[in-house]
Amino acid sequence: MKVIVVSRRTERRGVLLPLVTDALHPESVLAAIDLDACSGMASPADLLLVDLPESMDLDRRLAAAEGVPAAKRMLIVEDLDLALARAAYAHGFQGVLPAGTNPALAIAILKLVVAGGEYFPCFEEIAEAAPPLYSKLADRLTPRQYEVLVQMHGGRTNKEIAKSLGVSIATVKLHVQAILSAVGARNRTEAVSRFFNYRG
Repeated sequence: MKVIVVSRRTERRGVLLPLVTDALHPESVLAAIDLDACSGMASPADLLLVDLPESMDLDRRLAAAEGVPAAKRMLIVEDLDLALARAAYAHGFQGVLPAGTNPALAIAILKLVVAGGEYFPCFEEIAEAAPPLYSKLADRLTPRQYEVLVQMHGGRTNKEIAKSLGVSIATVKLHVQAILSAVGARNRTEAVSRFFNYRG
């Protein structure tokens, strides 16, 4: 396994390198201060951890990271931020790792991503923070439709929902139409509002 850690901060590299070694036992770990140092690699990395300067435009940072050949990519973030997590997800990253994460949890997160999972905790927090559902309306939805609705409530697009659930975009569109019909809504926003504010 080959891992690349990109950070201009010496102290951040000093924390991440032993963490990666403990978690993944890679054959090689490359530490770089910027993405340019990784551009001429002969073989792709299994994991790219990117801690990019906040002074750069976010989309430029993420697009630049996409240019480094890697099977999995994670963004190191200072704080959980839904907009930043959504942008990372849209650019094909498999997760965000908050900088102050407890080492044991960070190791578990790295293992999860390398094994093919994703880690976007802010998406989960939105779902968990949703108001309680009311049984009469909930009974109108299948469990999968409910999953789709919760992700709609989190602001995810059809493409993002499809990727998360491992189904096609066409299947998600069918679920969305079924949800709109079940709750009597004309669009996604109205469906979410009616469902999560339902008192009947």
